[in-house]
Amino acid sequence: MKICYITKNKFYLEKDLLISSGLLWYEESGILGFKFEEIEKLVLIGFKTAEKFDGHIYNKGSENGIFVVGPQFREEKRYILDRLVNVFLTLKEIWKNREVLKDVDLVFAPFFEYIMFEFLLLKLICKKAKFVVYIIGDYPEWNYHKKKNKLLKIFLLVSQKLSQLLADECWMLSKYLMSKYKTRNSVLIGNSSIKTEDISLPKTINVEKITLIFVGRFAKEKNPHIPILVAKALKEKGYNVNLNLVGDGELKADIEELIQKLGLNESVKMFGWIKDRRRLFEILRESDILVFTSKPGEGLGLTILEAMSQGLPVIATKCGGPEEVIKDGINGYLVNYSADEYIVNQFIDKIEFLIKNPGIYEEISKNNIEEVRKWTMEEFSKIQRERILRLIKR
Repeated sequence: MKICYITKNKFYLEKDLLISSGLLWYEESGILGFKFEEIEKLVLIGFKTAEKFDGHIYNKGSENGIFVVGPQFREEKRYILDRLVNVFLTLKEIWKNREVLKDVDLVFAPFFEYIMFEFLLLKLICKKAKFVVYIIGDYPEWNYHKKKNKLLKIFLLVSQKLSQLLADECWMLSKYLMSKYKTRNSVLIGNSSIKTEDISLPKTINVEKITLIFVGRFAKEKNPHIPILVAKALKEKGYNVNLNLVGDGELKADIEELIQKLGLNESVKMFGWIKDRRRLFEILRESDILVFTSKPGEGLGLTILEAMSQGLPVIATKCGGPEEVIKDGINGYLVNYSADEYIVNQFIDKIEFLIKNPGIYEEISKNNIEEVRKWTMEEFSKIQRERILRLIKR
């Protein structure tokens, strides 16, 4: 199997070492369900960096059929101009490496804004390849919430539509995305970062001390300030509440300022990004309830599956993806998305209910452990592999 995998990740490549800013594969399940030894060639289209950085390390490099195609990463300080420059430089590198690319069997890309340009060029180069675009989130909606630019949203909608039409198959991560962006070549294909061995045992709750947890980017579309407001309100009602914040992002300074302003320095612990999954699971296990506060447009939220695997009840806004895995009152709770005050009050009601009903907490924890067994990496890797083999044979 010869695979071209397009990404916005950054790579540092040595003789026998690949360092990436994002996970592309897992040792056990391989890439898209293919074991690494089955992959004769892997072409990664992304951004090179000349300096080593603190990324995910793989003991696989240029001597093992890995090729990194792409320009040196250019910081996108001026969003539109710098992004256009990165697009041009990436296309230039793709054309320069056309001999490496021309015999690939599969071109695979999670959707982002300039995939359609890369697909158009690769269609000229990779004559025999099948193309798959994977819609993993509501990218147009996310960026609209972030930039508040209607023209950008329209561009992203057009770009996504064209990418879907250029692809032989369009994978959709969730039913929410399928209902909103379905095309004739769309297929519902799930994804997961949970291995069967990661799944823990059900939890109990210590009502004398409650620990909430938020995991995600500190970005507007994730509403990282909501868990802080929830923790503050619960404290004012007399509950002994702590909050774990796992993540980082452009709103970090605002989050730190809000914690300081509300006098929660002793109650909120910030962990930053955690690459070590075992450590992440430890922190989840030490917590009691996951607070998931995204704005509408969330694809699924792998954080939810990670929390479920550790037996945590999840309270989430109705933002698209969570509704597909959370059955309200059975393995968690869903709250209506509204103004901050109403969201906070809904979270408080659900958390108080669990504190006052530890038996229901335990039942929800058991239900989550059972439900997450349907959402494992092994299961979805098998589905992805079979789908790709079927597509290539067409």
